[in-house]
Amino acid sequence: MIRRQRLGTTYTKSPADNTRMWIVVNLNKIVFSVIICLCYMLLLFIAIKIVIFLAVNVGEVWSEVDAGDIYAGPYGIFFKIIGIVSIIFYVFKDKPRKR
Repeated sequence: MIRRQRLGTTYTKSPADNTRMWIVVNLNKIVFSVIICLCYMLLLFIAIKIVIFLAVNVGEVWSEVDAGDIYAGPYGIFFKIIGIVSIIFYVFKDKPRKR
């Protein structure tokens, strides 16, 4: 068992504890950012399908368009990159709270 050193009235953690906590926190951030990015991409695809449905059936603005073309096109890639960068920035910027 790792023992903490007593330094006056405070305790200091060993470097192994600090490294372990750093690895755990960053690994959790990586896993959660990947999961959130996948959910974001799914929601983006669903939003594109809804916009296409409304434009074709309700607004009668477009003829029938495939959602995959828009999702893989330049506008879809732009929204994917902006969303993923924003999610990763937000997840890694957040500081873990002491509980």
